[in-house]
Amino acid sequence: MADKAKGWLRKRRRADGMMWLWCHQKLRPSDGKIVENSVPLGLVSEIGDDPSAAWMKVGSLKLVEKYISNPGNAQPTFGWLANHYIKHGLPFNKRNGHRKAKGTIYCYQHDLDEFILPRWQDEVAAGIKPLAIRDWLYALHDGDDYDWQTVSKIKMVMGQGLAHADAHDLETCRNPISKVCVPGSEDEDKEVRVLQPQETWQVVSWLEDPERALVLLIAATGVRISEALALQWRHVRFGDSVIRIEQAYRLSEISTTKTKSSKANVPMCEALAEILQNWRSQSPYHRDNDYMFASDRLSGKKPRTGQMINRCYLKPAAIAAGIIQPDNRFGFHSLRHSKPDITAGTYIHGVPQDNLIAQELYMAAMMQQESITQRSRDSLMKARPASNSVQ
Repeated sequence: MADKAKGWLRKRRRADGMMWLWCHQKLRPSDGKIVENSVPLGLVSEIGDDPSAAWMKVGSLKLVEKYISNPGNAQPTFGWLANHYIKHGLPFNKRNGHRKAKGTIYCYQHDLDEFILPRWQDEVAAGIKPLAIRDWLYALHDGDDYDWQTVSKIKMVMGQGLAHADAHDLETCRNPISKVCVPGSEDEDKEVRVLQPQETWQVVSWLEDPERALVLLIAATGVRISEALALQWRHVRFGDSVIRIEQAYRLSEISTTKTKSSKANVPMCEALAEILQNWRSQSPYHRDNDYMFASDRLSGKKPRTGQMINRCYLKPAAIAAGIIQPDNRFGFHSLRHSKPDITAGTYIHGVPQDNLIAQELYMAAMMQQESITQRSRDSLMKARPASNSVQ
């Protein structure tokens, strides 16, 4: 029997075995309906089969207090404040009180559901610091590859939710958003380094697969890092010379693409297809339903994370190649705009034939740089014996 006052227990089989779950009712932000939400407690084999042991776990984690109880003297979580904003503040224009357009409400709700709530819903609102928000927003840009215009809008929506809480006396703490600064567009961010094909190759030359294949895929096609990481081999249709973008990988979860227009076939030239086929022949995760860039640590069950790849591989390679300095910001966004002059400003999800030609030209410029690099290496190797004989 479900108990709204303290929740209820369920057992569910997961990949690791039978799991205890603690369940409670929750307001779903997308439509305002009350739905069941579950919190994993642990394996039955570890906690025990007796429900009382599972309830002791619930008590030790203070789940009832955290998710159900919200007395007046308690500090509300951001999620609790956001639910109030969604119901009482989101439908209305802040300035004149008129109702927002349906499209505006949908966009705000999307930002809350996809970005803000997954990160902040369980945080005590009064404890959220401006620097933590800033670092999160910069990670969305550098690690998850969202442009500054999108990041700035996410910041605005979060700020409106906190302002709503202050206006309705739900929380008396200062609004941390007021102290957070991010560029409003790429033009305002002078630190963003956009690479030319020869510079991209210099970075690639310091990488090995799978990082090499991932970087070339993003640079040649312009797909977002979240879309690239969500790719499975079934999405790469070598016979049709296309890559099917159907999903994205954000916050450790597979979700829909950022926009409907992003869900499309991306052209794949012969040079790129060869690179991806070569990586597939090496990868232990090469079946159709395997992720192309699967995490070894998670035994291929999920993709690797963009922030980790950028931090451990991409940025160090750019530093080693002399493209940036260690204190410069650098991420996958710099690769997505590194196109030849004739394709500048053209997003890769546009006209397939035009983009295929552009992609072929881009890869040709890369291969030309590879040829120049190889000739330089060959010349160096030929010169070494003569140098050694003099010594």
